[in-house]
Amino acid sequence: MKRIGTIVAMLAIAASTASAQGGLSAGHLGAAFGVSVPTGSLARSYSSGFNLAGVAEYQAPGQVMSVRGELFYERFPSKAGTADGHASQTAAGIINAVYHFQGSSFHPYLIGGMGLYKVTGNGAKPGFNGGVGIQIPLTGMTAYFEVRLHKVLTDGSSYVTLPVTFGLSF
Repeated sequence: MKRIGTIVAMLAIAASTASAQGGLSAGHLGAAFGVSVPTGSLARSYSSGFNLAGVAEYQAPGQVMSVRGELFYERFPSKAGTADGHASQTAAGIINAVYHFQGSSFHPYLIGGMGLYKVTGNGAKPGFNGGVGIQIPLTGMTAYFEVRLHKVLTDGSSYVTLPVTFGLSF
């Protein structure tokens, strides 16, 4: 977890330096929550759970691409009758590229990236994610709704989840 904190701190310093030099016009901080659905072999032992995220996103002036750093957490309760009876938890530090479609009052986007995921019983492993979302501008903030697929490269059984998330950024 120290590495994840270090990466987020470095992103924040780089973004504030670039912003001070006029390189970044839009920086947003936000938080998100939602439902996470386990898929594949993970779904045999765990029920749907929840996810939480803290995000920092930066977009250069006039560009359709942005970069988003996020701290992500999800938890799945075990199904009745499973051998261990413990919940599965994941904490991750993720860096994503976001492509924003232009031309409407609602702003659809594509998101994808990689990160370091710490999964219960598997330690820290690399993983990737991808999905779609929509931003809804509000007064003084932006709401967003997104669906992504997370795949963690674990040893043994596959770890694939489908988080459905709602967030606010300022």
